[in-house]
Amino acid sequence: MKKLVLTLFSFLLLMGARAQTLQVGGYLKYLPSQTFVNKGVLPPFAGELFPESFDDHLIHNRLNINAEMGQETRWTFEAGIRNRVFWGYQAQTEAFRSGLEADPGLIDMRWLWNREGEVLFHAEIDRLNFTYQSTDFTIRVGRQRINWGIHNVFNPNDIFNQYNYFDFDYEERPGADAVYAQYYLNDGFSSFDVAVSPNFENPDQSTAALLYKSNYRGYDWQVLAGYTYYDVVVGGGWAGSIGGAGFKGEGAYYHSTDTALSESNFTATLGLDYMFNNGIYASVSYLYNGLGALEPSILDQLSLRQTRLSSKNIFPYRHTVMLSTSYTLSMLWSIDLAWFQSHNFDQAAFVPGVRYSISNNWDAMLLAQMFSVRTENDKIAMFTSAIYARVKWSF
Repeated sequence: MKKLVLTLFSFLLLMGARAQTLQVGGYLKYLPSQTFVNKGVLPPFAGELFPESFDDHLIHNRLNINAEMGQETRWTFEAGIRNRVFWGYQAQTEAFRSGLEADPGLIDMRWLWNREGEVLFHAEIDRLNFTYQSTDFTIRVGRQRINWGIHNVFNPNDIFNQYNYFDFDYEERPGADAVYAQYYLNDGFSSFDVAVSPNFENPDQSTAALLYKSNYRGYDWQVLAGYTYYDVVVGGGWAGSIGGAGFKGEGAYYHSTDTALSESNFTATLGLDYMFNNGIYASVSYLYNGLGALEPSILDQLSLRQTRLSSKNIFPYRHTVMLSTSYTLSMLWSIDLAWFQSHNFDQAAFVPGVRYSISNNWDAMLLAQMFSVRTENDKIAMFTSAIYARVKWSF
C-alpha cells in the first residue's frame, strides 16, 4: 500500500512538472451531525441496533488537480483526492469501516489508515484520468465521472456511477474506472458516446454501453444500449420545456441475463421545474421503479442512506413523488426544501436547509434529514431525524 501511494504521489509530481498550465484547488470542511432515532417504531428484534441519539463528526479535505499538456493543450490530466477524518458513533461500527475500505473500481484507491481507535483516517482518489480532445472526438481513460443522467435527481440512464441525493456532502459525485470516447457529428449538436468499465476478475460485473445524443425541435434527447451487472439495458431520455417550465424524463429497461443473480426491471422518471419571477425555483418529479416495494419496510427506508445506489433500483418504493424548492433570500442567504413521498404515504423524507455565504471563500450550511414511517397503529411517526452543520473553506 505504501509503495502504491508513493508511486501515485510521484506520478502527480511528474504531471505537474510537465504541465503547460496547472490548476490546484479544493476545499476543507467540518461537518458535525446529531441523529435522533425513534426506537418505538422499530420491531422488537431491532430495538437494540440503534441508540436513541448519537453524534458524528467529519473533517473533509479535497484536492483537485488539473493540468494541460502538449501542443494546443489537447492533452489534459485530472486528479481528485479526498482526505477525511471521522469520529463519533458511526466511525465505531464495523459496517461503516468496511464501507470505507471497499473500492468498487478496477484499481483499489481507497485507504483506511487505521481500523482501531476512536478516530478514523481515510483517503481516496476518485478522479485520475487523461483526456485527449480534438475537434471531432474526445477520449478519456481512467477514473472519471460519466454523467449520462438527465433528470435532476433520478437517473435510470446513469449506469456507470449513480449518485445518492442524501449523500449531500459529496458534491463531485462518484467516479468509475473506464475508457470513454465521444465522437461529434457534423450537425453541431449530435454525438456518439461509448464507455467501458471492465471487471477483469468477474467480467459479468462489467459495464459497457453506447449512447447517441441529438436535438429535435428544441428538445435534447438520447438513447442508449449496453450491458451492466448481469443485465442488458436499453433506455433513453429527453430535456425540453413546456410553457416556460423545464420538462425532463428518462427511463431504462434492464433485462436479466442470469435470473439467479439479477431481476429484470423497468424504471422511469418524469420531472417539471420552473423559475418564478420572484426568484423561487420549484420542481416536481415522479419515479416508477418496478422493483420497488408496494408495502415498504423500515429496512427499505434505511437503504436510502446507502453511500452508492443503483440506476436500476434508485429508490426503494414502487412509486415516488418528489417536491423541491429553493429561494435566494439575498446575496448571502438561501434556503432549500425537498420532500420525498412513497405512493401509499407510508414513508416520507423531508430535507430543509439554509446556506450562508460568509465571504468569497467561506460558507456555512445547516441542513436536516427527517424520515417518517407509518406505525402499526396506522399513525405517521418520525423514525430518524439528523441535523447537520457545515463550515466550508474553498481554495
